[in-house]
Amino acid sequence: MSKASPQIDNKQIDFSSDAYRNAYSRINGVVVVGEALADRHFRLLAKSIPEDRDVLLRLGAMEGRHAVEFVGCGRNLGIKPDTTLAKKLFAPLHELFLKCDHNNDLPGCLVIQGLIVECFAVAAYKEYLPVADPYAKPITASVLDDEAEHLEYAECWLKARFQEVEATVSCVSSQALPITLSILQNLANDMRTIGMNPVELVAIFSELFQEALENIGYESRLARGLIIRAATSVPLN
Repeated sequence: MSKASPQIDNKQIDFSSDAYRNAYSRINGVVVVGEALADRHFRLLAKSIPEDRDVLLRLGAMEGRHAVEFVGCGRNLGIKPDTTLAKKLFAPLHELFLKCDHNNDLPGCLVIQGLIVECFAVAAYKEYLPVADPYAKPITASVLDDEAEHLEYAECWLKARFQEVEATVSCVSSQALPITLSILQNLANDMRTIGMNPVELVAIFSELFQEALENIGYESRLARGLIIRAATSVPLN
């Protein structure tokens, strides 16, 4: 387990300052776009895994609701999410998902959305929760509970087929992890501005993703190696 770093008390944060609002607009944009893409990804998976269609559509609907709720968090602070930047940051990851979907590479799709994106979301919301404004705090806590269910679905699906999907999981992870870490790198200064610690967020994400890989069948050493190689390729400023 990573050792938690000291958190800024949210009572010390000026949620109305221009610096906070500007930084929050970019982070809120990434959250809103990420949740909306997750909705789309789960709907595509529902078409590819018809036996789990109802479950996947339900998970997608949850993600869509999260996007709406986080738009509301921004509105509460009087800001609009910077979705233009967010779409640019997410584009490589979304394109990789669509490539896997086009090739009927279900393991690849589930690695991207079900493991990496969900671990990314859980890590981000865990790090944000202590410094969230009073309106966003209960929403973020509720969303955290939902994301854990989404992660569990992907873990169960991949674990049941681990022997046949291991190579794909490793390959797609090596492509998707650096993209995900580059999104965090681009937002590092904004995260600091709103009271988050980007280094701790990466530590939480790495821990969650290693745990997910081990849950589906990886040895600890191999899981850790995948993450270290990705982190080395995208150093956090």
